[in-house]
Amino acid sequence: MEIIISLILFFTGFYILIKGAKILIDGAISIARIFNISNWFTGVVIVGIGTSIPEFSINIASVFNNSPVGISAIIGSNTFNILFILGVSALFCPISMKKEWVIKDFLFNIIAVVVSAVVIIFPLFGKSGFLGVERIEALFLLTLFIGWSLYMFNRKIDDEKNVDYKIFSAFSSFVMIIVGFIGVFVGGHWVVDGAETIAVFFNASPALIGLTIVAAGTSLPELTVSMVALFKRRTEIAVGNIIGSNIFDFLGILGITALFRPIVVPSSAQFDIFATLGSVFLLFALTFIGRKYILSRTEGLIFIIGYILYLFFIIWRG
Repeated sequence: MEIIISLILFFTGFYILIKGAKILIDGAISIARIFNISNWFTGVVIVGIGTSIPEFSINIASVFNNSPVGISAIIGSNTFNILFILGVSALFCPISMKKEWVIKDFLFNIIAVVVSAVVIIFPLFGKSGFLGVERIEALFLLTLFIGWSLYMFNRKIDDEKNVDYKIFSAFSSFVMIIVGFIGVFVGGHWVVDGAETIAVFFNASPALIGLTIVAAGTSLPELTVSMVALFKRRTEIAVGNIIGSNIFDFLGILGITALFRPIVVPSSAQFDIFATLGSVFLLFALTFIGRKYILSRTEGLIFIIGYILYLFFIIWRG
């Protein structure tokens, strides 16, 4: 009976989480348009952060539950975003990218993962031998994220198109943001509780559940946004939301969460961090192979096969 209740809470929590994230994103985008914030900043930073709100809420819930589900979800979600979402997107429609995205944004995505991996594995500012993120390290990550956000806000992008975002009234937009936040935090709490119970029932580690089911589930907003954007020929949103989401995950979410309470990272997660790092390096490298700055169907297939192999490995590892 307990497992049935946990499954109901788990899937109900996911529904509330995704629905809350969508409402939150719509409200945030509306506010951005009211204040005439650029399309690029709206797409990469606001949509990128918005689609990562599920991971954020799960990490906050996890750190107070002393659960590895949250950090595993971040690592697994980033690998899923690049290998699976961009892979599937490229398989449906080859993705044409601007040189500026590759040189600046893809490169900063690599830097974000490298810096976070170094902070987690090597105690730069924290206690010797501690595998995770302490408060002083969190402040360092958060400072990098704020610096990146300010840079993105002031950055000028040529040939911006008008993007058909729906605009609500300022009052409605703020209400949507508040309702969305409530939804994602309630949903996040239920997902973490449900994941812990499911892991115990199936004799699996909570970290494995976080890397697979929770990671894929929290990436549904990114998947939805990217697919819809591609069908509308909005490549900047399809790619930008993935990159923005990944940067926010490693710098913003880890930074904010560890300020509340230090994050303890399972030793097995070291391999998974390097898998994420490998995926961002692969994305960067493949944009220079074949047709420059084009992610082709073949390369999309390589991404998907890479993710399936990684999935089989972590399930075999347990």
